[in-house]
Amino acid sequence: MDFYEKTSKILPSLSSSEQVVFNYVIKNLHVVKDLSIRELADRCFISTTTLFRFVKKLGYEGYSDFIDDVREAEFASRKIEIPNIVANDDYRDSYLKNVIEAVKVITDEKIDKFEKIMSRNPNIYILAEGLSAEPAQYFRRLLISCGYNVEIPSEEYAFKSILKKVKKDDVLLVLSYNGNNRSVIHKIERIFAISTPNIISITRSDNNAIQNMSDLNFYVFADEIEYEGEDITSRIGMIAIMEILLYKRLTSNNLNGTLLR
Repeated sequence: MDFYEKTSKILPSLSSSEQVVFNYVIKNLHVVKDLSIRELADRCFISTTTLFRFVKKLGYEGYSDFIDDVREAEFASRKIEIPNIVANDDYRDSYLKNVIEAVKVITDEKIDKFEKIMSRNPNIYILAEGLSAEPAQYFRRLLISCGYNVEIPSEEYAFKSILKKVKKDDVLLVLSYNGNNRSVIHKIERIFAISTPNIISITRSDNNAIQNMSDLNFYVFADEIEYEGEDITSRIGMIAIMEILLYKRLTSNNLNGTLLR
């Protein structure tokens, strides 16, 4: 049983402070794998005793067992070339596991925060480039079906139009797998020079610039694939997260006997 399989069963029982520690570990696997218990405790602003109790709660005998699994998870998350993936008979299982883990780590707290933001019926502006632009179009259709006004500024003139009307209660939905796309980050900075809308982002699970800029971040897991210089890493995790959030929102509104708009 790997790190994600083992911890996913415990996630619902974690306290809010423990969830913060867990999120730090997930987003910083490449750093955490080399930290001592004291160093990780300092990074998370908790005592070593509290961290040891957290590790035990996750199902580990001790910190060394915990770190061993963190190291394996970090190694598995590194970029691999497509020939290795094609040769891997277990890729279908890995693909499915990545989707399941992306959904499992969506906490009730994040769902509640998403509900609170979306209940204000904001205008939604989607920022996405490269392969992430494809799920962006699908999200636009879903969101419009739910009653929201949605725009995807794919051209500079369209982006400049947004700069003239974006408001504080609006939402920037940012899709960036690696979370460090300089063009997208620059657009966020240009918008924030005028207004400060809520940023909801979907990125990979490591610590990245867009995740750090966001009011609400959902993270995905994927086997990173590059073929002939092109990123073709699966975005199915992004789609799964957005569908879960929107279907949950639709269910909540139907139970309340209300419409989104």
